[in-house]
Amino acid sequence: MKINKYIIGLGLTFSFLFAGCDSFLDPAKDGKLGEEDIWNETRRGFGFLNDAYNKLPSGYNYIDNAMLAAGCDEAVHSDVTSDIKGFNNGTWDSYFLVENVWSKNYEGIRIVNRFLERIDDLKMPVKPTVSGTDEQLIRTRERMKGEAFFLRAYFYFELIKRYGGVPLFTKSLTVEEAQQATRASYDDCMKQIIADCDSAANRLPEQYKGSSESVGFDDKKELGRPTTGAAYGLKSRALLYWASPLNNPGNDKERYKRSADAAQLVVKSAFRYKLMNFTDDSESFTDLYAVSENFLQYHREIVFSTKYNNTVSVEQQNSPLTMGGKGLTNPTQNLADAFGMANGKGINEPGSGYDEDHPYVGRDPRFYMTFAYDGSEFTVNDKTQTIETFEGGKDATATNKTATKTGYYLKKLLSPQAVWDGRTNNITRTWILMRYAEVLLNYAEAMNEYCESPSQAPNDSIYKVVELIRKRAELSPYKLPAGLTKEEMREVIRNERRVERACEEHRFFDIRRWRLLDDPQEKADYLKIEGMQIVKDDNDEPHYSKYTVENRVFDERMYLYPIPKSEILKAPGITQNPGW
Repeated sequence: MKINKYIIGLGLTFSFLFAGCDSFLDPAKDGKLGEEDIWNETRRGFGFLNDAYNKLPSGYNYIDNAMLAAGCDEAVHSDVTSDIKGFNNGTWDSYFLVENVWSKNYEGIRIVNRFLERIDDLKMPVKPTVSGTDEQLIRTRERMKGEAFFLRAYFYFELIKRYGGVPLFTKSLTVEEAQQATRASYDDCMKQIIADCDSAANRLPEQYKGSSESVGFDDKKELGRPTTGAAYGLKSRALLYWASPLNNPGNDKERYKRSADAAQLVVKSAFRYKLMNFTDDSESFTDLYAVSENFLQYHREIVFSTKYNNTVSVEQQNSPLTMGGKGLTNPTQNLADAFGMANGKGINEPGSGYDEDHPYVGRDPRFYMTFAYDGSEFTVNDKTQTIETFEGGKDATATNKTATKTGYYLKKLLSPQAVWDGRTNNITRTWILMRYAEVLLNYAEAMNEYCESPSQAPNDSIYKVVELIRKRAELSPYKLPAGLTKEEMREVIRNERRVERACEEHRFFDIRRWRLLDDPQEKADYLKIEGMQIVKDDNDEPHYSKYTVENRVFDERMYLYPIPKSEILKAPGITQNPGW
C-alpha cells in the first residue's frame, strides 16, 4: 500500500506517513525514505512515536495569546480583539472556532494507530550483544506500545470532553474510509479510552529511574514519558467526567466508584507521588511548573506533563506593563472571592475574619501565590516593585489598552527569575497535564458522589485527601469540620478544586461537566464578571468596591463545542452537536 493512502486525521489533510519525524530520519537518505525504511531500523521505528507527543496540549496563552482561563470566570483577557472573547460574547460557531483542537488530536491518533500497526514489524538486532541488549530492546518495544495506548486515550479524551462522541478509529484510514466517518457515542469512546488506559498501565513502568531491568535501556533518559500512574490517573479523570451530570443523566454511581478505584491505584503506586511542600515565600505554584533548585524536572507531584522548554513568553505576555509585560491574563474578582481565609473558612462564613476594608489581609496562602494585587510586591524582568491598581496608580486599568481590566494581574505560573529586557534569562518550564493534587481531588469527588455521606467512605478517606491539600496550602487549621453532609462536602471539594487548580484549564470544563449553568442563580453569578475598584481618599487610604467588568453569554448548546464545519463538509456522515 502506498504511503499517501494514509491521512493525518478526519480532516482530509494529506501527509507523508513519517511527516514531523525529521529528527530521527537518516539524512543520508536525502529525504527519500520510504515507509519500510522506518520499520527496518530500530531507532527510526521507536522515533516514529515521538511526534505524537508534539500534539499534546500546552495551556500557556495558546488561544490567540490567551489562556483558557479567560474563557470562563477565572480571568479576563485584556486584549479586546483576542479570539478568546468568542467564548464569552456568544459569537463562536462551527465556522469561528475559538479553540479548534479537532485536527491536532486526530493527527496524534493517526501517528499512534500507525505505530501500533507496525511496531511488531520492527526489525531487532540479531547479532550477539552484551548483557542481553536484544531483550532490552524488546522490553522497550512493549513499553512504547504502552506509551502509544496512553497517548491515544489522552487524545480521544481531549476530543470528547469538548465535542461529546467523536469518530472512533483504532487503525489507519484510507481517504475513502475517512469520508464515510460517523460519530461514535460518548459511551463507546469512553470504553475505548478505558481499554487503552488499561493496556497502557500493563506495559508502562512505575517510574523511569535508570534501571534497564523492567522497561528497556537507559530509561532514566526517558523521564517525562507516561507511567503506570499516569495511565490510571487519566483513567480516573475520564471516568469522573463520564460520571458527571453532563455525561451521566441516569446518575450511574458505579462510574464514580470506578473513578475512585483508578485514583487509588495512583496513590498506591510503587512510585510515591506526593504534594511538594511550599516552605517559604520564594516557593509557590510557579515552582511546580518551572525548574528551581528545590523542584527538579518531573518532580514527584507531576503525574504527567509536556516536555520542558526554555522560554520567557509566559512572563512577557502576562506581567504588568510597567515591568515590560503585556498584562494579558487578568484574574477576576469572582476567582478572588473563591479563595478563603488562612483559617480555612470561606470569606462569607461566620468567624472567617474577612474585612471588606482590608480584603487582602489574612487570606488563604494560595491567594498570594495566584494574584498580583494592589499593594503586593512583584518581581520579574530584573525589577521588583509594588503593584498599583488603585485609580491613578501606574498599573491601573486606564493606563494602557491592555492594562488590567479587573484590578489584578496573574502571578501564578510566572517566574520572578524571568528576564527579557537588556539580557535574557529563559525559564525552563513544563505544562503539567496531570498532577497529584488533581488525583486526590478526583478521588475525593468520586467517593463523595458514590457514598451517601462522607462518613461512609473507608478510613475517612474523603476527609483525609482534601485535608492533605489544605495542609500543604498551610491553612490553619487545615482540618475540615466533622459531620459534613454530602452536599456540604461537595461544595468544599469543588471550591478546593477551583482554588488549587486555578488557571490550569480545569474550571472551564468543570463548569460544563457539573452543568452549573442549569441553575439560574449560579448562571447569573457565573456570567457577571467582576473586578475590584480601588479609590484612595485624601489621606491616602484605599476604599474597595466591586464592579462589573462584563456580562457574558451562555446557552445550552455551549456545554459542548461545535464540530468544525470544514470536517462535516469533508465527511457528511458526521452530525453536528445540538444547537450549532
